Amino acid sequence: MDPSAVYLEHLDRINRVADSLCARHGIRGADAEDFASEVRLRLLQDDYSVLRKYRGASTLPTFLTVVIGNLFRDYRIKRWGKWRPSAAAKRLGLTAVLLETAVYRDGRSFDEACRGLQENGRVNVDTAELRRIMTELPRRTRAREEGEASLDSVATPEQADGHALENERSKQARTAESALRRAVARLDPEDQLIITMRFLEAISIADIARGLGLEQKPLYPRIKRLLGSLASQLASEGIGPEYLESLSPPSD
Repeated sequence: MDPSAVYLEHLDRINRVADSLCARHGIRGADAEDFASEVRLRLLQDDYSVLRKYRGASTLPTFLTVVIGNLFRDYRIKRWGKWRPSAAAKRLGLTAVLLETAVYRDGRSFDEACRGLQENGRVNVDTAELRRIMTELPRRTRAREEGEASLDSVATPEQADGHALENERSKQARTAESALRRAVARLDPEDQLIITMRFLEAISIADIARGLGLEQKPLYPRIKRLLGSLASQLASEGIGPEYLESLSPPSD
């Protein structure tokens, strides 16, 4: 098994699993991006040591899902500490522990927590009983509080115009990104990996060198040469050089 080829082939799946875990546990924005980046780096570390542990006992997608789930558990503990149910929840039983965990650790609303508990079949309790249990649980600080805009707010005409412009920019960005991914796919496998890590994942050149076992200094002219090739291919699809410039990560 060529681990670099496996990594590239399953990169979209890796990102989707990481995103799904974050969405399920109420982690959004920069924190979600931070976790996804950490997952990719961990899979690259020590010459793909995690991927090299795959022995075929399950399908590779299942293996990756389990690995990323374990990384998420470690990430959450590192960021917000290890979760422990309250004494009151333990006294009230399994249903109370699961409810408290869903609301205060995972950041779900009460209604979301109820649906999750009822749908996964772990408890057989109606919403009224769950609401009663909730009133007996101590109020705890959530692992992460997210401020959300009121659903009742109405956009002004100026805001609506701004939203339309932003939607158009997003559409153009998606078109350019698709073109870039097609251009990257035409490169040699190692060059694909270097460009993907540097410009689509914003990984530092030093970390790329360590992750791929390459010398750092020669990577600078190599990346410059690859960018020139990509710029030519993007230009043929009507995408100017400013798009690649906008992707440039901060200097190492």
